[in-house]
Amino acid sequence: MTAPFEPLTPERRRAITRQHLLDAAAMVFSRLGFHGASLDEVAKTAGFTKGAVYSNFKGKEDLFLALLEEHMARQFVVMTDALDTQSRTREEQLPRLAQAIRAEMWDDDFTLLWLEFVLYAARNPEAKSKLAAWSENQRNLIESLIQAEFAQQGPPPRYPTRFLAIVSTAIFNGLGLEHLFNPSVSGDDEMAMLLSFFYDAMGTEEPGSTDTAPR
Repeated sequence: MTAPFEPLTPERRRAITRQHLLDAAAMVFSRLGFHGASLDEVAKTAGFTKGAVYSNFKGKEDLFLALLEEHMARQFVVMTDALDTQSRTREEQLPRLAQAIRAEMWDDDFTLLWLEFVLYAARNPEAKSKLAAWSENQRNLIESLIQAEFAQQGPPPRYPTRFLAIVSTAIFNGLGLEHLFNPSVSGDDEMAMLLSFFYDAMGTEEPGSTDTAPR
């Protein structure tokens, strides 16, 4: 039996429109870059008017930052699943975490866009402030993952979780840039070794391990 048709609420219709615009923006930014992309092209690709873009986003900067937020949210979900220590052993978890990082964090097209926007924001105070706020949110999410991991492990970390989040962000952003020019340095095996090294440096055992790490 076919379910009865339910008309879209204005809120639901707006959310659908916004997602279509984000999907279109991802394609346009990837093809043309941040500077080359235009809101006209985004609207055309999405099948909407330019007014629809402005009714959902203040401008190109806000649209790009919304894409960053969407990307970060997807990373958080994938990383949270990969860090599920209750259902996976250490041997299973490290490769899964390495694959998750490579798949979600080291997207060359996205890295190029992010780098282009960073350079733009460095010369634009308003954009710089917005990017700084996004970066702060990114660190907060990473810190929450680290805190959850230590809560499951039991012993406290050797360093403050805020510091660990900053270091993690710097390492993975740097490796993302390195991946643009030398993908061989960031294979699954290399990534697993880096994660093992990072867990040792944090002062705890590797995820899922039952051994006590040296303090």
